[in-house]
Amino acid sequence: MSNKIRQQQSIISISLLVKLAEEYQFSAMPILAEAGISPELLQDPKAKISLQQEFDFVQMMLNQINDPDVGFKAGQCYKLNAFGNLGLAAASSEKVDDAIQFFLKYISLSNTHFDISLVKDNNIAILRFKDQYDLKRLKRFYIERDFSFSMISTRDMFPRTLPGQKFKTIHFDFECPTNVAHYEALYGCPVKFSMPYNEIQFDQRYLDQALPQANNLARKLFEAQCESQKVEVLGPEGYVEKIRQMIQQSDSAIPNLEDIALQFHVTSRTLRRKLKLEGYTFQTLLSEELSRKAIHYLEATNLTVEQITHRLGYGESASFIHAFKRWTGKVPGDYR
Repeated sequence: MSNKIRQQQSIISISLLVKLAEEYQFSAMPILAEAGISPELLQDPKAKISLQQEFDFVQMMLNQINDPDVGFKAGQCYKLNAFGNLGLAAASSEKVDDAIQFFLKYISLSNTHFDISLVKDNNIAILRFKDQYDLKRLKRFYIERDFSFSMISTRDMFPRTLPGQKFKTIHFDFECPTNVAHYEALYGCPVKFSMPYNEIQFDQRYLDQALPQANNLARKLFEAQCESQKVEVLGPEGYVEKIRQMIQQSDSAIPNLEDIALQFHVTSRTLRRKLKLEGYTFQTLLSEELSRKAIHYLEATNLTVEQITHRLGYGESASFIHAFKRWTGKVPGDYR
C-alpha cells in the first residue's frame, strides 16, 4: 500500500455515504466492519480513517447498489457546510474566483481524490479534474460524485443569468453508460463524453461575481483553522513541501537554492542536508515542479513556448524543449 493510500482523512465522507446507503434501504454496518471502520467513529467529527478503508467501503457499497445514477446522488449528499472550516471560508470569500482559489489551496482537506486546476481560456473558465490515484472501477463514481457536488455548491453562488452568458458544460473522459439526454437531465446542462479531460466549463465572468456571505474577517479566522487542520491531517510541512509551494507560487524568476536558503535563514549547505533527510535533492525537487508548471502553462494558458521558457528561468527555448522532452517524452508543441 502506498503512503498516499495510507494517508489519513476525515470520517465525514463515509458518514455521508452511510446515509446514502440508508436511502437505498440497506444497512452499511456490515461493510463498515469489513472495511475495518468502527461504527463508533461515525459519531466523532474528528475521527480519521485511511483512504484505503474508504475505497474498500465504497467498492462494497457499490456492489450492493444497482443504480447508474449513484455517483450523482452521492454528490447531492455533500454540501459546503460538510467541509467545515474549508466550506465556511470559501463561502466567506469576496468573489467566486477567491472561493475557488481558496478551496484549491486547501484541497487536501476536501473529500476529492482528484487534482483540480482552474483553467481560463477564451472567456471560458474550466475546472479540470485529473487522476490523483489509480481509482480503477471507482473512478466513474468519484468523478460523477464530485461533479454533482460542484454543480450544487455553485448553484447558489452564481446569478441565474448573465448577458449573453456561456452556459455550463460538462466533459467526461469515459463513454456514456446510459444516454446523453439522461445525463443532461441529471446535471442540468450539456454533457459530452469521451473527451480528453474530466472538466466543468462555465462563463469566465462568473469568477468576478460577489458572494452574498463575503466576510474578510471570518475568512481569515476560518483559514487559520484550516491551517491547523492541515497540520493535524498531513503532519507538519517539511522543507520539501515548503520549497514546492515557493516554486509553485513563483510567476516569474524561479528561486534558486541560495535564495531559498536565505528565506529560511539557513545556509545552502544546511538546506541541502535537510532535503537529503527528506529523501530529496534540490535539483530533483526543482525538476518535478518545473515539469508541473510547464504542463500547466501548456494546458491552461496561451503562452508561447518562448514565454514559458522565460517564466521557467531557461536561457533559451532549446534548453526548455530538451528538458520538457526528458520529463514527458514529447516536445511542448506535440504535448499541447
